[in-house]
Amino acid sequence: MREILPHWHFSPNAPVKDVDTKKMTSGDRAVAGACRRAMETEAWKELVILESLGVRFNGLVGRFVSEVAMPVLEVMPDDSFHQGAAAQLTHMVKTKDGGETIRIIKTLAVKGRF
Repeated sequence: MREILPHWHFSPNAPVKDVDTKKMTSGDRAVAGACRRAMETEAWKELVILESLGVRFNGLVGRFVSEVAMPVLEVMPDDSFHQGAAAQLTHMVKTKDGGETIRIIKTLAVKGRF
């Protein structure tokens, strides 16, 4: 699996490095798998389209954010490594922030944690 280095997230020429999934914990693998499954849903596609159009913080975006985030939050372990990600995702659901949800899910799909 390939990971975009954090300080290059917004560059089309971002360098990548290999991520060894064997070194991930079972919780990290579960979160990463849930994120990848969430990224294959219609809700994800609609969320990306709305974000590209600049639509944020309304009821429609909020519905798609919760549809994408809830399956990830359900499998997320309740440990110190995942507390920050869970808190941020929960906050994104409450504030209906599609752009930040997209960024968080993409990061978690690679590493399973921040």
